[in-house]
Amino acid sequence: MIQVRIRILASADIRRAGSIGRVVKDLEREAEGSPGPTQATQTHKKDLQRLGELQSELAGVADFSATYLRCQLLLIKALQEKLWNVAAPLYLKQSDLASAAAKQIMEETYKMEFMYSGVENKQVVIIHHMRLQAKALQLIVTARTTRGLDPLFGMCEKFLQEVDFFQRYFITDLPHLQDSFVDKLLDLMPRLMTSKPAEVVKILQTMLRQSAFLHLPLPEQIHKASATIIEPAGESDNPLRFTSGLVVALDVDATLEHVQDPQNTVKVQVLYPDGQAQMIHPKPADFRNPGPGRHRLITQVYLSHTAWTEPCQVEVRLLLSYNSSARIPKCPWMEGGEVSPQVETSIEGTIPFSKPVKVYIMPKPARR
Repeated sequence: MIQVRIRILASADIRRAGSIGRVVKDLEREAEGSPGPTQATQTHKKDLQRLGELQSELAGVADFSATYLRCQLLLIKALQEKLWNVAAPLYLKQSDLASAAAKQIMEETYKMEFMYSGVENKQVVIIHHMRLQAKALQLIVTARTTRGLDPLFGMCEKFLQEVDFFQRYFITDLPHLQDSFVDKLLDLMPRLMTSKPAEVVKILQTMLRQSAFLHLPLPEQIHKASATIIEPAGESDNPLRFTSGLVVALDVDATLEHVQDPQNTVKVQVLYPDGQAQMIHPKPADFRNPGPGRHRLITQVYLSHTAWTEPCQVEVRLLLSYNSSARIPKCPWMEGGEVSPQVETSIEGTIPFSKPVKVYIMPKPARR
């Protein structure tokens, strides 16, 4: 079992230790090769997050490190079950846990890549490597729970193309990934390209469980994007009144911290009681810049829903949109059209980065 030892260091202790990176590196070294996390591991992961609370300038790097550790622990836990060694299909609970772990790792890696300013290429390659491991885990789960080979041929082909894309995208970084999951896969690529899906899945499962724990190099300065909604205040006793079927304007005032290019990345989301969601992209003029690393968003959101007849609450939150193609360099082999359309070279999505605020809405019937 993992025996991770970490002290909650006071700010002076952190300076004496040299850097938070040394603490994280020691933690990673002790976690490497362990069969599974313990309750103590979860506690120490929280301790790492508390390190940033001792000094505000360490909050970003502490949270960034804790997120990466959380991904590693999710992967370790998903692979520690003894039933992985049995040829029989996975039972429902186990497959659900592994699928949930793969999905969460994917979500966390997108947060690491796009919610932090100061992230450098040497961190991006580790993040993409972790994401590739999550995709391999998802492929293994699908293979162990799906009947028939036809769906697996396409999935295996797509995954191997993504491994090849990783190799060419991060070709200068490969020497730093020795004994890693992708390093082992690249050595076996000729065999994998000619193997049947069952053999590919078996190799992926073995490589995932035998791969080295990659150390995450930490940048000097890193900050996590955050947002605080000032207006609407939420849970107000004064409902927003309007005539059913018409439009009502909702004032939104929020502060943004460490958001890169907010005019193109910040969106307002409104969730209605019936599950519908509305996405609003504020105008560039709605953003102010009161100081370094800070922005102020003052805008209006227009709400309308013909089905409203009773008082209810809507939920307002801010989202950070991302597009992974912005990080992909223009390479000759990409311009030549050699990348298969199956390979996800451009991923778009959004990440919630503010606490949701509930607004009480009270429609009144339209006059006839």
